Amino acid sequence: MDLLDTLTLFGTVVLAAPIGLLGAEFVFEGRLITGGGFLFVAFALVAGGYLKPDLKGIVAETVVDVATEDPDDGRDEEAYKD
Repeated sequence: MDLLDTLTLFGTVVLAAPIGLLGAEFVFEGRLITGGGFLFVAFALVAGGYLKPDLKGIVAETVVDVATEDPDDGRDEEAYKD
């Protein structure tokens, strides 16, 4: 993880912390669905920060594979002759 990823994750945690605390407060007050929703959003923000570099690699590999494949692969040239 390089410096930019670390700073991005730190910023995400700064945004997710108040949301998570609000969710915890709602859960302790007895509003379980609302509190659970806020806790889920906070967790998803932080988990998305960890998964983002992996997703970039998967998307990049897929784009490179699609861009470099030969368009003539799998075609039957006899079928296109008239």
